[in-house]
Amino acid sequence: MLIKWYNLCGFQQFVRSINMKRTFLTLLISLSFFNLFAQSKAAAGISGPLVDDRVELLSIASRLAEYDEYSDDANKLYVQDIHTRFDKYKDHPLVKYLRMVRDTNSIGFDAVATMSIHVGHAPGFKPLVTFTADVPDKRWGAGAALKCDSLMAQFYQDTHFAEFFKAHQTMYDTAVSRFNLVYRQLDLSWYPAYYGIPPRGSFNIVLGFGNGGANYGPKVVYPDGHEESYAIMGCWKFDNDGKPSFDDVDYLPTLIHEFNHSYVNYLIEQHRRQFQSAGEKIYAAVGPKMQRLAYANWKTMLDEALVRASVIRYMIDHQMSQDKIDHETQQQLYIGFVWIDKLVDLLGAYESDRKTYPTLDSFMPKLVEFYTSVAGNMNQILADYSKSMVHVTAIEPALSKDSTVSPGLTQIKVYFDKALVGKGMSINYGPAGKEHYPGIKSVSYTDDKKAILLQFMLKPKTTYEFVLTGLSFKTPDGHPLESYLVSFKTGE
Repeated sequence: MLIKWYNLCGFQQFVRSINMKRTFLTLLISLSFFNLFAQSKAAAGISGPLVDDRVELLSIASRLAEYDEYSDDANKLYVQDIHTRFDKYKDHPLVKYLRMVRDTNSIGFDAVATMSIHVGHAPGFKPLVTFTADVPDKRWGAGAALKCDSLMAQFYQDTHFAEFFKAHQTMYDTAVSRFNLVYRQLDLSWYPAYYGIPPRGSFNIVLGFGNGGANYGPKVVYPDGHEESYAIMGCWKFDNDGKPSFDDVDYLPTLIHEFNHSYVNYLIEQHRRQFQSAGEKIYAAVGPKMQRLAYANWKTMLDEALVRASVIRYMIDHQMSQDKIDHETQQQLYIGFVWIDKLVDLLGAYESDRKTYPTLDSFMPKLVEFYTSVAGNMNQILADYSKSMVHVTAIEPALSKDSTVSPGLTQIKVYFDKALVGKGMSINYGPAGKEHYPGIKSVSYTDDKKAILLQFMLKPKTTYEFVLTGLSFKTPDGHPLESYLVSFKTGE
């Protein structure tokens, strides 16, 4: 069962409404609850969230090396401090090496996170296991990983990284305290029950201050089979003071997601040959969307699909609200996993017949059959999903990449084929980037919710583009807008 705590405001009102003896007793019970909670987590091999010097050092060095995925600037105060302190080290040997291996070894994304947790803590950063062609990751290889390891230690000393890390301890502590509200809801006992195998080691939650919206689930496997699994959580929401804030709507599914990787990735790998043909066909159909998520091959795509479907099974098993379950399902459909609802149903059949299938591994032949069927029906699956989505039907005035409009234009009207929920907006930069994004001042909905009015300010002789997405532009029952690129230019 998922452990939930009382709504804090409601709990405080309850405490104020009773006498001092009852209040004292309630507080004792609360403290006992949290002690038992912490003990149960510790017994399960999981410790509370923390900020890790290895993860921060390598993510900061990757930012200096201009890795796009480590260059998010949402954490404005922290990013400002990074550049103030470290910009003078942009030509440090570690940073130059990271630039080189990005080009030669395709290093990036989870390869950086995986490297960081395969070495010990500062100041030595010594390898925790023997590096090989596949450890810490085949993209590194033994030689590149060992070189990075030694340069991490050099970077730590040359930049006086310990001073930076210590100076931000209060900020780290605040984030950890806030993340605990999400962490306390994680039911770690679900994983061995669902997958049918006991945990092989410890679980670790790391808040990646330099990660932006990226999250990773790497692990270290020791020679005796013991594993250290990690959920490295990005920080992408902040309060008015610029301090990280966390909520269970976005962060709990992400936390559940990353720990699933420790159980899932090896399953697909063990049955790689059986999955490959279907996986390649499906990837050919949805490859562009997968690549936008940095999933470069069919194997990663199938890992992610099983993880994401298992997150939804977790939500169902823990009787989360149907709105949350539907939201998570629609999110996965929208980003490209157009078969996810069918996979969730199949995993429900697995859960209902554990006598026949005691482990998810024993259910793999059914998943192979499932993906063979999906591969043969991808065109129909894609067509059915597209039909369920919202579509742009017209824009007034009509715009296209060849359109030239007056820089005095201040408003356009966008029409849809379905009524939207009528609140919020989700508009991204276009392929040309931020400099070609118009200054959108407001978005308002028509009374029937089948059109929006976009107001903006334009400059003369400028090309503009932006993308309307389905994150907020969706129907009341959650069906999203199919992403739509708006592109035009202004005249004199």
